[in-house]
Amino acid sequence: MRAMAAASLLAALMLSTSLTGTGQAFANGGNSQPAGAWAERVQVLYQSRSRSVLRRMVRVWDFHPEKNLDFTWEPAAGQSPDQTIAEDGTVNGKGRLVWRVRGSANYDPKTVYSSYFGDVRNGRPDGQGRLELRSGEVFDGLWLEGELNGKGIHIDAEGNRYEGQFVAGIPNGEGRLMSKTGEIFAGSFVDGLKNGKGESRLAGGTVYQSQWVMGKEVGGSRPDVLADARVGGLLNAQTGGGDADKVEIGVVVDQRMTQQSDMQYQHLVRDEDIAIYPQENNYNDAWNGTGQISTSNVYEGPNWEDTPAFAEVDLKTTDQSKFKLDSLEMKVAASDAYRKPMLSISEHFGCIGFRPDFSVMNSGWGEAKDMKMSIQFTTVDEEGNPTGQPSRMFTKDIGGFGDGVDVSIKSVLDEAGVDTASLETGRFPCPSVDSLNVCRSQLTNKIKFGEVGDYLGNFNQAMTLNAIGKFDYSWADDEGNITQQSEPFRAQMTMAVFEVPESMAECGDGGGGTPEAMRYQNIEFPIGKHDYTIAMPVRGNKNISAYTARLKMWSAMSSIHRFSIAAHFADGSVRESKPVTFFYFRPKQSLFETKTEPAACYLPRGMAGCG
Repeated sequence: MRAMAAASLLAALMLSTSLTGTGQAFANGGNSQPAGAWAERVQVLYQSRSRSVLRRMVRVWDFHPEKNLDFTWEPAAGQSPDQTIAEDGTVNGKGRLVWRVRGSANYDPKTVYSSYFGDVRNGRPDGQGRLELRSGEVFDGLWLEGELNGKGIHIDAEGNRYEGQFVAGIPNGEGRLMSKTGEIFAGSFVDGLKNGKGESRLAGGTVYQSQWVMGKEVGGSRPDVLADARVGGLLNAQTGGGDADKVEIGVVVDQRMTQQSDMQYQHLVRDEDIAIYPQENNYNDAWNGTGQISTSNVYEGPNWEDTPAFAEVDLKTTDQSKFKLDSLEMKVAASDAYRKPMLSISEHFGCIGFRPDFSVMNSGWGEAKDMKMSIQFTTVDEEGNPTGQPSRMFTKDIGGFGDGVDVSIKSVLDEAGVDTASLETGRFPCPSVDSLNVCRSQLTNKIKFGEVGDYLGNFNQAMTLNAIGKFDYSWADDEGNITQQSEPFRAQMTMAVFEVPESMAECGDGGGGTPEAMRYQNIEFPIGKHDYTIAMPVRGNKNISAYTARLKMWSAMSSIHRFSIAAHFADGSVRESKPVTFFYFRPKQSLFETKTEPAACYLPRGMAGCG
């Protein structure tokens, strides 16, 4: 029965991979052109470089003209409309293409049919891109003329995931199929079906080798379902014939609700569990410490008081027969706080000209301990990326902190041979904006900048210094386990501000939503609790062939929750889902206030950030 279920799944996958939101790619081996028509509209587009708007005819290929959808095209950051739209309006470039119900509001996520972000050529997905459908399906990978072609990922509407090679929109070649029940197959695929040798891992961890011919299992040593560690209960289940024998349990993120949420989660079937974790890279980087610490603060944006993860628990028989469900429960092994600091930089500008400092803000739920800073100075390009050879490395002890800490590099500048006393006490008038280059040259000749002289930059009327480096520190979990952490950072500081007559004036002292989900059971995980259960009421007829429970899961802070779903059947048998690890992301608002604000300001408002 399981072989038949797997074959039907891949058959459905083969058909569903032909669907795209920007259009419908053909599941026909690429032998003919896909159906559809050109769609055109006049669109108002913003040009960031000139800070102006323009009206342009935009033209893309509509694979579903019968749906009467409307579209919008938004060029990616750093690309102007002229770079992504040809003379005849055809889209060629990188950006976001959204199809939605015609006449609906652009801000309403419920009216979106599909959203594609990535490379587009000749009005079609072509290159690297990710497509999300209203149904919950996701297509991510390398596209060619509207079809996945090469390495890619497909998540179907039920949460099953295929990752591997595609040819003309269909799985062909080596790949992995991760079923929402927790089963994993790794092997070869032909026309969307398992074909050849492969390895399967059951939800309970049992691994075996198998042989397939176009979706049908023809050889191997597939164990009896009762060898699966997730089946248990009374004698009738252990000897066969119990409902636990024939029911599979899947736990997945509800992708349709997720697409409407400010905070989006995804799931991944791994060898040992099913992981539920944030979709956005910046949140995962903050969690793991894998990104660069910058001025982007993870606390900003969503309303963290209301950012649950939506999940579905699906029970289904492998032979379409009915079962009598007695009860469901969530068996939670552990709910533990996640204490890693989540750091960001708050740069100090304005008020006075010399600001050789910044603040490190902490939006995590634990303290940073024994922090040491390694810092270098560098030049940057127009987008702020370091260029050229940086200065030598300087080091400084920062110490420990909770919400945040002020970091001054004045001692580092002294070590580098900078005349900080003159910068601290001096004011630097300049006759006009047109004379700024002359004034800068005069200042660098007058004041000693030592080793950082070659790295000075300009921002409006300010002379700036860009720094890169890393913070090395440790943090502890609630059980006292110490983790050593190292994270890179970059920051910008003001060395001097040139005051021009027309701007000299005193200034004062320096200084997402969640969709409605009433049918979902609210699951709040308590922090620091282990080995407990949460009842999941079963509603309606209990004599069924399939059942879905919907969960709205959250906690008071960033935390890790390990659980499984146990289904108790009327015949006394029990089946558990594959273990789930839920990484809940909810940062803390830092209440840190800098203590570096000058007692009085002399720079006018609007000059070099004077606010």
